[in-house]
Amino acid sequence: MLNITVNNLGGVTVFRFAGTMTLPVADRLRLAVQNECRVRVAVLDLAHVSAMDAAGLGTLVSLWNWSKTSGRTLKLMNVPPKIEELLALTNLNSIFEFCSAWEMLELLCRAFHEVEGSESWTKTEDTDDTPLTPPAIRAVTEAML
Repeated sequence: MLNITVNNLGGVTVFRFAGTMTLPVADRLRLAVQNECRVRVAVLDLAHVSAMDAAGLGTLVSLWNWSKTSGRTLKLMNVPPKIEELLALTNLNSIFEFCSAWEMLELLCRAFHEVEGSESWTKTEDTDDTPLTPPAIRAVTEAML
């Protein structure tokens, strides 16, 4: 079973998957991503994916092809170590873009400012001493969604 949660913010759409990306549900995953009309940047959050088979890999490759032919960006985020190994073994890690928590926060901030009508958003140096640790970034990201 695979649960899919979709969060849209401007042109950035985060797809959170929980469960297994296997033959019975792989096509559902592909359709969930491709049916989102406003997707400019699709981020696939795989943190809670417990297993992936050839159908799951095929779906990721299909989505990669779709993103390239439609002028969209596809990024993978929070890839579990077992799935990271699978991508490396199949050499698919060379075609995918991976999104760190910091990059995700930057994408969401940029999208948020676009939605708010801001003219532009540029990265500025962090001037306070508060560390941006992965839990802190995740908390900010969750609060934004």
